[in-house]
Amino acid sequence: MRLLEALERVRGRIVDVHSHVGSDQRFLLDGSPGRIVQVMDRYGIGVSLVSSTHSLLADFREGNRLALEAVREHPGRLLGLVAVNPHYGEEALEELRRYVGAGFVGVKLHPNYFKISVLDELTLRVLEEAERVGVPAMIHSYDGGVEVSRLAELFPDLTIVMYHMGGARWREGVERVRRFDNVYAEVSSSVADAGMVEAAVEALGYERVLFGTDMPYLDPAVSLGKVLGADISWEAKEAILCYNAEEVIGPRLREL
Repeated sequence: MRLLEALERVRGRIVDVHSHVGSDQRFLLDGSPGRIVQVMDRYGIGVSLVSSTHSLLADFREGNRLALEAVREHPGRLLGLVAVNPHYGEEALEELRRYVGAGFVGVKLHPNYFKISVLDELTLRVLEEAERVGVPAMIHSYDGGVEVSRLAELFPDLTIVMYHMGGARWREGVERVRRFDNVYAEVSSSVADAGMVEAAVEALGYERVLFGTDMPYLDPAVSLGKVLGADISWEAKEAILCYNAEEVIGPRLREL
């Protein structure tokens, strides 16, 4: 099956679990909510889970407010991820509760931008709260899955999404989390080695592999090519692109 034909078969049903709204002047990127939805339409992406670039680059609270505006502006297309900077202690926990209460479907942690390990005591408090309120933790991972695998041991009942599959050390990443049923691997990355999706499916089963784009930093064509061009079954491709996200964010996605 040709790639464009395959894309048409899933058009409108694709779920992107890793995207952003907001600009990034370092790269002259336009990540306005309207632009993100326009790109989603071009590639047939039905729903995207978004956090704000402003949360990562400046003020996480203002970024969450902007993400909420985007979600309300595009209901049914954009779902919010609350970005939490663990350095802010109780204020960070209150931010998590506030936005989950407003319908956000997960918490986004970026240890590189926030300059704090996900194994730091402050971050562990955030993850405890995420587990308590019942939302998954989306964690930027470019360390070969080292920290995510340790978190999975500490929080066996918390759903963890390993963004970028561990980065350039993606082979290590999927192998490290193989034994943890609560960890999912998300495919977006500027690393586009042949065989990435195949390796993730072999290690984890296709049910634990998620589609993400990392818009606006990457064009969706990168991740779509990884999945649709992979040497795996159509059943696996369709699950990765369309269905597996339901296991992560559950009822909220089924309501759309």
